[in-house]
Amino acid sequence: MFRYTDVNSCKTFGCRNFGVLNSPSYAQRGENILCQACGFHFPVISAAAFNAFKAQTNRGYHGVVWACPYCGKRDGLARNGYAGNGQQRVRCAGCRKTFVFYERLRVAPHLSQLADMIRAGQPLHERPGFSPKATGRDLQQLAFTARVSPFLARPFTLEATFATATFSINFNGSPNRLYVIVTVEKKSDRVIALTTNYALRSAPIPFEYRYSANEEELLVSQEPVARIFAKDRLMGRRALFFDARYGAARLKSNDAGAIVKPVLAAYRHFEIVKSLTQNAVLYVQHYIEHECFLYGGCLMANRDDVTSGHCHIAFVHEKGTRAPQRPFRSDIVTSSIIWNDVWRCFSQPDYQMAVCSLTGPQRISELREATLQPAHRFIDFIHRHPFYPQLLRLSPANVGAVLEFLATDYNCGVVKPEVRC
Repeated sequence: MFRYTDVNSCKTFGCRNFGVLNSPSYAQRGENILCQACGFHFPVISAAAFNAFKAQTNRGYHGVVWACPYCGKRDGLARNGYAGNGQQRVRCAGCRKTFVFYERLRVAPHLSQLADMIRAGQPLHERPGFSPKATGRDLQQLAFTARVSPFLARPFTLEATFATATFSINFNGSPNRLYVIVTVEKKSDRVIALTTNYALRSAPIPFEYRYSANEEELLVSQEPVARIFAKDRLMGRRALFFDARYGAARLKSNDAGAIVKPVLAAYRHFEIVKSLTQNAVLYVQHYIEHECFLYGGCLMANRDDVTSGHCHIAFVHEKGTRAPQRPFRSDIVTSSIIWNDVWRCFSQPDYQMAVCSLTGPQRISELREATLQPAHRFIDFIHRHPFYPQLLRLSPANVGAVLEFLATDYNCGVVKPEVRC
């Protein structure tokens, strides 16, 4: 996640160019590339824009992930004494630089007070000696503490099922919104990672990768099968597959940051998920929303595991609540609007679900377990939280920080009673 990344390769599973960069059988077609091996196009994603966004947003993970923040290597790291604050110092054999690795982090008293205010839903301007700048710094420190928390980032089984969903949230007390991606592990119901499309500094981000849309793409139908075709038609109408529109997202004139296109956030998000879980998860199933750049981001972060059969990815549409003991009716639907996607549909009287396996065939018993509900439970937790009305008034940087803190609180709330957070 700290290395320079190029994601411009064929993303058609089974194609000989799958995951291959700079193949001689690629042909430029405007802003897309045609893979002549499989006949499918994929849009060009600027490596400069993606790595500029990563460089900014991943700073908050320096010393949190067991990887050198300078060269990105994960092997050849050796413990090298302790820093002045008592944290473990680590030396990288590759670039010979040292960095601090945070295994645990004590929460300062003033941050504990801030956390209690958020939990209670109190306005932050009621904080004693309130200062917007100081409060912003404290929120970023609180978010960093949340990242270090073992309850946020640790997987819990060699076989994991991750559900990834998106939502948008207002900021600055305005109609403007951030795009948020969250991944939750199904069995434990714990948040693994959360990403917004805000960058702290706009200068390194090319203008064409800054989000500038005002309108929102809407899917009217709530029925999973109807949404499959409506979503494919919607993506097909975009100038580029990844040019999603979720509404306005204008910053204040004095905000030095930038709102980037959701595609950059998606590719960065799945790199974070992979980095946080790869040492403990042997086999992973990703269930994701029906969105092409979520698939692309998940695929590129896990391409080696996908090729070896240790990772599967599937789109999911879902409606209602499933009854565990009731049988399912099963149907098959094929959409050839963009790709030749085969969807397996399962239904009960009060529940409908459609799943499309994107990385090879899977057993019906596996497809039947597909769900996005773990991620949607966390989104519902955010919308119902006492601090939610205050959250909408914060700057985009502070919205992201509070969401990361709330993710840790959510994880602490769903752990077993004997585990203390």
